[in-house]
Amino acid sequence: MDWLSQLFEMMPVRGRLDLRCNYGAPWRIDQGPGEANEIPYHAVLAGSALLEDPAGGRPLQLKPGDILLLPGNPRHIMHDDSGAAPLPARNRAALNFTISENLGSDERLDLLCGHFAVAPPHDRLLRSYLPPRLVVHAGTHAGKETAAQLAGLVALMRSESADDHLGGRAMLNALSTAMFALVLRLASETQDA
Repeated sequence: MDWLSQLFEMMPVRGRLDLRCNYGAPWRIDQGPGEANEIPYHAVLAGSALLEDPAGGRPLQLKPGDILLLPGNPRHIMHDDSGAAPLPARNRAALNFTISENLGSDERLDLLCGHFAVAPPHDRLLRSYLPPRLVVHAGTHAGKETAAQLAGLVALMRSESADDHLGGRAMLNALSTAMFALVLRLASETQDA
């Protein structure tokens, strides 16, 4: 058995989609920290976002196809980088998840936000080996088979979260868990993750 499969055998992980954000600029997301055993994730479907570094480092620009994991589970801020005061967001409950929207009419952001729950004490072990922020670039343009697989999985999540389907929550959570495995696989194959 390969190392990644062994890791998942030893350390059960549960993924969950929490929000689908659909914002027009100007917008701002101020999130976290979550539960101690959670690793937040953000998958950019369309638009772009700027992640402020909680440690005061250089901000990180995220674009379509980027998937961000924050293994340290810090409070984090993302915004459109316009410098304008953000428009208020409102949340509305869909059948299987929550949709967060604003009335902004400028550049649109479509973003999946969720988390991976890792059972203790494995969460601390994983957190000590992963970087504070892990970004992989999914898509066929990345030139890797794993990147294309990850892009296909995220496209399926996008489709599943577009409407309320029977079993949608179970599907989105299972796909989130699979996304975690593909993110780690892709990160192990690339130098810039």
